[in-house]
Formats: sequence, structure tokens, C-alpha cells
Amino acid sequence: MSALELKGRLIDLISSINDKDTLSRIQKLVAGVINESIDDQNLEDKLSESQLKELELSIEESEKNENLVSHEVVSAKYAKWLKK
Repeated sequence: MSALELKGRLIDLISSINDKDTLSRIQKLVAGVINESIDDQNLEDKLSESQLKELELSIEESEKNENLVSHEVVSAKYAKWLKK
């Protein structure tokens, strides 16, 4: 079922509800789910200052060619794990 079809079904279900309290609970539930999804996307907001600095340093280091390891080297190093 596509996202559009799901939205249509939700709208149909919600439009059939006439109880204000039920609609209010549904509104709070949906708002909570949406906020949860948005919060999950903002990882930087959940990290401490030292964690953010470490993350930025790691990103900078990963962009330097001398810190990169080729796929072949990694595959050879972990070949015994790949065979299992």
C-alpha cells in the first residue's frame, strides 16, 4: 500500500470520528510520533560538546588520504570472518 493510500485511509477513519476527546487523543498521539521522528533525526542535539568535537575530529581525519584503508586491505584482514 502506498503512502498516499495510507493517508487516505487515515483521513477516512479520522473523519468518521465525532467524539472530541477521541480526536484530541489522536491528535496528541500523531503529534508525539511526528516529534519523535524529528527528534531522532537531530542526533547533534543529543551529543555533549566533547562528543561533538570528537565527531568533528573523526570526520576531518576520515577525509585525509593517509588515514584511509583500501577495500582490499580490509577484506584481506577480515577474510576469516567473511568466510563464515
